[in-house]
Amino acid sequence: MSRVLVVDDNATNIVVLSTMLQNLGFEVDEASSGIEAVNAVCHEQYSLVLVDHLMPEMDGIKTIEKIRFVMRGEECPQFIGVSSNPNKDVRDEFATVEVEHLLERPVKQELLEDMLQEMGISIDSTAVVSGGEKINLEDILKEIDGVDYKKGIELMTGSAESYMKVLPVCVKNVKENCIALESIKGTKQFEGFSLHFHSLKGIFLNIAADEMAEEAKSLEFAAKAGDIGPIEENMDAFLEKAKKLNAMLAVAADKYTELKAQEFSGSTISDSEFSSNLMELKQHIEDFEFIEITELLEKMIAGADDSYKDGLDKVNSCIQEFDYDGALAAVNEMLGE
Repeated sequence: MSRVLVVDDNATNIVVLSTMLQNLGFEVDEASSGIEAVNAVCHEQYSLVLVDHLMPEMDGIKTIEKIRFVMRGEECPQFIGVSSNPNKDVRDEFATVEVEHLLERPVKQELLEDMLQEMGISIDSTAVVSGGEKINLEDILKEIDGVDYKKGIELMTGSAESYMKVLPVCVKNVKENCIALESIKGTKQFEGFSLHFHSLKGIFLNIAADEMAEEAKSLEFAAKAGDIGPIEENMDAFLEKAKKLNAMLAVAADKYTELKAQEFSGSTISDSEFSSNLMELKQHIEDFEFIEITELLEKMIAGADDSYKDGLDKVNSCIQEFDYDGALAAVNEMLGE
């Protein structure tokens, strides 16, 4: 099984792309910065690295340059660039580091598959998942104004379950970016404005909140141009709408959690099964498999003995923060290691 590295400073983007790749049969590692990516390739062999274009401190171009430098004399992985605005300038930038393949965000499953095949990278088509949800999620999703949830589900490899599991990550990311924008309101910190509007644009594109994505894009471009006028004029209204949408996303995420709890209600897990689940959970955490982790945690939290509740809640809290080291430490503590 091929091992792939996904590099992006936006947690939502990482979850979406990692889920697609896992569904195509790949083992996926994740890096939230260029520095983490360089460190990862020094310790693991990857057949492919997908790199976001715009990241703070070390952007995608510099990340690829650095990886090629540290891998000199060794077999270097193939690269795919990822951008929500893959215009000629962006393509030219990636061309300077010999990267010809560029995915546009939001990434579509079929385009990703086509690109991988074009690059000669084998995929496991039997691993692709779709539909088949045990619970009807449409009633939850249709309550979210401003989101084309059917398009969003299509982006998530056709799985409403995957879409719902991404929502808590989106809620957290939107809240953090809105707080960051409010903290620099009234200033001319154009780099900060550009970074956070860009992040929000990516989040909204991933869940098919296209109108909000367009507004974020417009404000991002104003920041890049050093034009404070549109930002001062429109940011308050934009933030108000972003917070309203985020509140609806949070409600949907909570309802989904309640439904999953009801689905598993009454189920019990024996001590031997719990130990087996705990070892499986540890493996998923070590492999950075967010979706698999959350699915297993749902089952374990609902069916395990109350004595394990605090430990599982700690693991879950760490995972929602993408703190895999903390989650692993919590699991090891429960295993007595």
